[in-house]
Amino acid sequence: MLRRFALLGDIHAQDRRLALALTWLKGHPVDAVLAVGDLADGSGDLDRCCALLAAHRVLGVCGNHDRWLLADELRGLRHAHQAVDLAPATLAYLTALPATRRLATVRGDLLLGHGVGADDMVRLRPHHTGYDLEANFALAELLADPSLRLAAGGHTHQRMVRAFARPAGPPLVFINPGTLHPDHDSGFAVVDLERGQVAYFDLVEQADESLAVRPAEVAPLP
Repeated sequence: MLRRFALLGDIHAQDRRLALALTWLKGHPVDAVLAVGDLADGSGDLDRCCALLAAHRVLGVCGNHDRWLLADELRGLRHAHQAVDLAPATLAYLTALPATRRLATVRGDLLLGHGVGADDMVRLRPHHTGYDLEANFALAELLADPSLRLAAGGHTHQRMVRAFARPAGPPLVFINPGTLHPDHDSGFAVVDLERGQVAYFDLVEQADESLAVRPAEVAPLP
């Protein structure tokens, strides 16, 4: 049962940043490391990313970019990976990723996905209100399950901790850890359910071109 866990956002083959995040997390007490998918399509080494995730026993899910890679779709995208260039172990790792994982926590069940639940293309953003939420049928499906207290996803590359009310019972708390991609706020999150907070950490490029982990914001869990 999870009490304190790490969340890795969209990785997009950022192997150097992933290696640092996993090394840092190894020195900190977490029950598990979870990844929200989109391992593929980036400027780094996807083979190394998958090997690192497997070695550190990270629990991940399949993102839309991973799905497109396996289906040989949209391979004209910038920094798109080609299956023929990848190690067999990498393709096997990606193929085995589920769309979602349901995990027990001290606050109730957590659903890990890429977008919202099993839909890897649905975006849920911090500013969404009104029709954006009313038309989000994937979110409505999660809200209809009262035993589901937490959900984690990515896809937007935007950090977020947000509660969504139910007609009855406790709200659903949705957490987005952001992304490892350097064009955004590159980093990861540590979720502490007993302390009731999500701590975000930045992966910062230094003057000597090395990377460092720096504390960023801390968001309370509703």
